[in-house]
Amino acid sequence: MNNILKKQYKQELSIDTKIKYLYTDVTPQENIDKSLEEIFDQIKNTSYFSLGEYKDKNKLKSDLRRKIFGKSKTASNLHPFTKKDLQKIIEINESIFKKSFDSLPISGDIIVYVIPFCNEEASLDLKGVNAFPVEGNILYLFIDTKNNEWEKSLKETIPHEYAHLVYTSVFEWNSILDGFVNEGLAEKFREFLVGGEIAPWSKALDKNYALNELCKLNEKKVLNLFIDDSNVDFYISYFFGTEKLPKWYGYSIGYWMIEEIIENKKINLIDLFQKNPKEIYLLWKKDQSS
Repeated sequence: MNNILKKQYKQELSIDTKIKYLYTDVTPQENIDKSLEEIFDQIKNTSYFSLGEYKDKNKLKSDLRRKIFGKSKTASNLHPFTKKDLQKIIEINESIFKKSFDSLPISGDIIVYVIPFCNEEASLDLKGVNAFPVEGNILYLFIDTKNNEWEKSLKETIPHEYAHLVYTSVFEWNSILDGFVNEGLAEKFREFLVGGEIAPWSKALDKNYALNELCKLNEKKVLNLFIDDSNVDFYISYFFGTEKLPKWYGYSIGYWMIEEIIENKKINLIDLFQKNPKEIYLLWKKDQSS
């Protein structure tokens, strides 16, 4: 494999589409701020760096800090990828991204920042891999190679996040409904591409309960409410839970909605990626009233 141990390189998916990877180095140290700055400097110094939808670099750095360190008080548990781990990460990334693209093409280049993380709670919940997409086909991918399940989790995380990149490159993600649809499509695409069991966040709610909840949600006040910095906590509560809402609430609702549409409408999953969130919701709603 020609790309082994290169920290920055390109993978060609087609004549028009490439993935630009950066594998960040880290230096184990106590100070989280210094460690975060070390990572961020590598990211921003790439020729393809973009803030995406972030208004300024401090907001992006704040999200990176939360994802990488969580509630950690020190950066001493953050370790660089070993040669063996890096080789395996690159192998999985190249294989699964290519497989994803072949099944569901995307327009434009993809940027992937691969970063170690030591957020113990997230690593336990997500089996060693976390990620988030950013506007402009950008993906931040966090890997905890100390978690014994990270390889399997990486193979399952890539198609999920890739699906987000594809869908949000065409349709906006501005409401709770947009989130339901995005998460449902992403998880069904993961199952389609690499198989595996239903994810814990998808089955956190029983199917009937989840779809009954969707029936009760007010379209104007909840589903289609525009989300911005002023009410982002409201959005987060619908996906990660509160005292009143179960954990993974929105992930389960989105998953079962897409599952129901595919089963009852006999629509191909890939074809659903051509429909906007409101069209997809109406497909489900019409089925409930028939």
